Amino acid sequence: MVNHDLVNSNLHPRPYRPEEVVRIVNSKQFKLYIANGIYPIDIYTGMDRKTGNTILVMIFLKEETKEAYNLWCRYELEEDTI
Repeated sequence: MVNHDLVNSNLHPRPYRPEEVVRIVNSKQFKLYIANGIYPIDIYTGMDRKTGNTILVMIFLKEETKEAYNLWCRYELEEDTI
């Protein structure tokens, strides 16, 4: 029986090595990554060392973010750029 109410998740968590991922805490940056179809493989909360506030940390695979990161650094990353 097929349940047509099920939604497929864009998140595909998996074990990872620290050297194969990037941690993004800038909400504008991680929102633009997601808007371009690059989804985190892990999410957790942390603490901003400067303010003491709770922040959201999104973990992305380096390989999947190379193009988006280069665009981000040139201030060229927008929704649906990639």
